[in-house]
Amino acid sequence: MPSLLQTFTITCLLVSGDVLETAAFFNPVFRRANTRTPSAISASTTPSSSPLQTNLERLYNEQITREFEASQLYLSASIWCDQRELVGMGAYMLSESEEERGHGLSFVSFAMKHSIPLQLESIAQPPCRWETPEDLWSDVLECERRNSASIGTLADAALEVRDHSTAAFLQPFHLEQVES
Repeated sequence: MPSLLQTFTITCLLVSGDVLETAAFFNPVFRRANTRTPSAISASTTPSSSPLQTNLERLYNEQITREFEASQLYLSASIWCDQRELVGMGAYMLSESEEERGHGLSFVSFAMKHSIPLQLESIAQPPCRWETPEDLWSDVLECERRNSASIGTLADAALEVRDHSTAAFLQPFHLEQVES
């Protein structure tokens, strides 16, 4: 008969899906030398890291910052719209803010699972005043263009060091930028 701790562990496994990591924490039988999957980016922390790997790590961290900056811009735009009773635009901007934040968190999660060193950067204050909705959309479009170019540069850098897991991770973000 399983103990209460074993039952709790099995329940956690079923809920979280992190079978190996959770099992390794609670039961030494499941432990492996390394439950994380290193990527080419994580190699930049070793003394023999190449300038290409260091560049990839820098670009990866910059992309996280861009995603959170985009989230803040959309949030600021949502507030501006709501204050002007542009309710539909405000709701759309709020939804986009949440989506961009989700992207940033996805990048952080991927990095943690693949032992990529992270260094969060400061996020600049977004604009909060626009003369017209067209001015707002112009800023949003420019932000999306910068983000799209940044993802492309990051993907190129990942392929240059043959980090196929990072390149594959970036694919859905690239496709989303193409669609928007």
